[in-house]
Amino acid sequence: MIRLPIVLLFSTLISFDVSGQQKPLFEVSINKSANAEATLEEVQQLILDQYYFDGITREDLNWAAIEGILRHISPPESPELATLWTDEEYERILNSLKGIKVTMGFNSTFNSNDGSLTVTTLTEGSEAEKKLRINDRILRIDDQPLLNKSIDEVNKLIDGELNQTSTLKVVRDIEIFDVSLTRDSLRVDNMVVTKIPSRNAALIELRKITLSMAGELQASLVQLKSEGVINIILDLRNNSGGVLNEGVNIAKLFMKKNDIVLRTQARSSGVTNYVADVNQFYDLNIVILINEQTASAAEIIAAALRDHERAVLVGKKTYGKGVIETTFTLKNEYRLKFITNAMYSPKGVSWQTKGILPDYFVDQSQANYNEVIKLDINSRLRNDLHLSTALKLLN
Repeated sequence: MIRLPIVLLFSTLISFDVSGQQKPLFEVSINKSANAEATLEEVQQLILDQYYFDGITREDLNWAAIEGILRHISPPESPELATLWTDEEYERILNSLKGIKVTMGFNSTFNSNDGSLTVTTLTEGSEAEKKLRINDRILRIDDQPLLNKSIDEVNKLIDGELNQTSTLKVVRDIEIFDVSLTRDSLRVDNMVVTKIPSRNAALIELRKITLSMAGELQASLVQLKSEGVINIILDLRNNSGGVLNEGVNIAKLFMKKNDIVLRTQARSSGVTNYVADVNQFYDLNIVILINEQTASAAEIIAAALRDHERAVLVGKKTYGKGVIETTFTLKNEYRLKFITNAMYSPKGVSWQTKGILPDYFVDQSQANYNEVIKLDINSRLRNDLHLSTALKLLN
């Protein structure tokens, strides 16, 4: 395994008590002395009687109250962690976790300063692959400008129903033109394995943690080992997470039996330890690439392998999503999601909000990353600072 000096930048155990005593990761209480139930009834009635527009109903106010509750019980910086989904919305979530997405066929980054999307990747076989190019800028979707919109508002314009067509205002060099794209159900390739020539090494890019990914990765590792690969660069940059159990199972592939992979804490069950249970693990030299968009299940992998000195982390501090949401089915068939568990590294450290710090800091912009991922592997090794640093450490 890799034998490098590892400096753990966490100073102490945070918000974790093995006795089961819970400490909140963020404030959720409200200090008001009035009777809340009576006040809610009075506020609603005053709005129904006195609001300038008479189209608001009590049903509207009840739904608004539900949305307010869900926002309040989530971290202020991540209000979407508690939400209510319709059947159609929940189906899209499930498909995404299976690696299937109703999409226009491109991925992009959003620049809120000028209100533009920059195309970063195109899905193979999609209509977008024929009509768009990497680095095209999108300024409008269905004639709606993106300037002054939040990322959630932009995502709602990008998302849509199967076979729904949207018109994009595209800027390419000095050209400005419209492109019509119809949303299709496409399989997204979330794991890409690339051999690094003459280095006994491989680059494994995990772009989202989806169902069955641990099994697919294991099959790739078997093949790589048979080809003499002993060095792995595990690229978790821009990986927003996904299926928690798959993240745990991926970490288990590289850990000894009975090693703790993850600790969680819930009000109902107290402390739970997820433990490696495989008899044979893949004893490889591992460097993990992370950035500010590495989150959730991807952070589980990074924290576990670093705590057990199975890997070193290269890049920038991760996003900092250290909580687990559970989805419940309501009587009206809507799905309700909210936080039920806090996550901690094997050493008992929370990364919620704070993120996970790298062992070796590498500052590389998102724009540069978007450029280098289009290159062949040899060109990437010269131009991708994360990759070149990882290879130096492995050597």
